[in-house]
Amino acid sequence: MNTKIALLSLTLLACCQSALAFEVGEFKSGMTRNQLKTTLKSWNFENSVEAGDTLMAYDSSDSPAGRRYVFIFCNDKLVEFDQEMAASFNNFVTVTSNFNTQYGSPLKVVALHNVVGAGEKNTLAIYWRKMSDVIGVRYILQPNSEQLTTAYQVSNNCWQAPR
Repeated sequence: MNTKIALLSLTLLACCQSALAFEVGEFKSGMTRNQLKTTLKSWNFENSVEAGDTLMAYDSSDSPAGRRYVFIFCNDKLVEFDQEMAASFNNFVTVTSNFNTQYGSPLKVVALHNVVGAGEKNTLAIYWRKMSDVIGVRYILQPNSEQLTTAYQVSNNCWQAPR
């Protein structure tokens, strides 16, 4: 009887974990590359590029939509979705505050300072855990540009989340 209860508990845990995996709009962790490509057709991105385990869909820089999505796969399953948004430190603070309210204290904070060809590059990334998912926000400041990205990652056997 205890074996049946343990087996049932493990089955329920596996079902709950997969049900809690990230879902952002129509993009769900575990999608195959072909499922994702089919879903992307209705989004009408201007460009897409595939390289190795990554697929990037984006609009031109002068497009009013200005969308840029990065999808990362592990063994042909979607394990990370990054979405770029309007970059500003004010937006970073707003997103971080919202994530703090929604997910509690951060799992990890990363602050990096590098020197690149154009000058200094500063990165601030904050990650939260939601069950088996890792949700993050990254703000990158360079001399002539800034970038703000939200990231949704699930545990996988290709790399350790968060990365």
